[in-house]
Amino acid sequence: MVKNWLMSVVYMAVLLSTGQAFSQFNKNSKSRLPSFLKVCYRDDPELSTCARKSFESLEERLIEGIPELYIPPMEPLVVPEIKMDQDSGAIYLHSIYKNVKISGISKHTLNDLQIVPLKFTVSLTFPQLHMESDYNIKGKIMMMPLLGDGRCSVDLTNITMVTELHGQEYKKHGITHIKIADIKVKYEVDNVKMHLDNLFNGDKVLGQKMNDFLNENWKTLAEEVRPLMTKALVDILRASVDKLFDAFSYDELLPKTKH
Repeated sequence: MVKNWLMSVVYMAVLLSTGQAFSQFNKNSKSRLPSFLKVCYRDDPELSTCARKSFESLEERLIEGIPELYIPPMEPLVVPEIKMDQDSGAIYLHSIYKNVKISGISKHTLNDLQIVPLKFTVSLTFPQLHMESDYNIKGKIMMMPLLGDGRCSVDLTNITMVTELHGQEYKKHGITHIKIADIKVKYEVDNVKMHLDNLFNGDKVLGQKMNDFLNENWKTLAEEVRPLMTKALVDILRASVDKLFDAFSYDELLPKTKH
């Protein structure tokens, strides 16, 4: 799931940066953004088609990262730290994951991409994602104690995520910018397999039983943490996209007319 929101941020950042890159390039002025991005204009009736082609032309570059857009390498994607805390329903959990590495990002499918002024919708599917990290976890799941500190791995199959972002115009120093009015995230996963090393202070018997329990009941557990995951995804998307919207004006991000 972490990878999903990051990839959506990448889509938003690349698509919204196309206009800035070319408008600055055409003025022969200095730009922090690369000149290889395809420009798209917000009054173009084929804006969504243009944006999709623009991103598809950059997919190979995303694997190694695009420093000019502050996009890190995507294969694997490295996330320093993820925290997950929940104290409701059948789950009482405090967990932290460090040195997270996620593989499989480059093998995604762009299902749909729609852009109209102030609204962006992206649908992505990832056939396989593999995550490894250090972890520390303490809590209860369905009344069963869960305690561990070590390495963990997670394999997810067929993850589909739809992100819808609504923007709102505002003035900054007399210039029109965009701010986020609302973000909606929906996701589905076909299957999850996980393994947590060193559960219960290294008790292999209890550890194996807990891993079996987690894998056998992953669907129920996934629904229990869905509100938490959705909120986390929205918060991270908002923080990331807000930086882009604050840095560049609306006309820089998506020029209104072609000159």
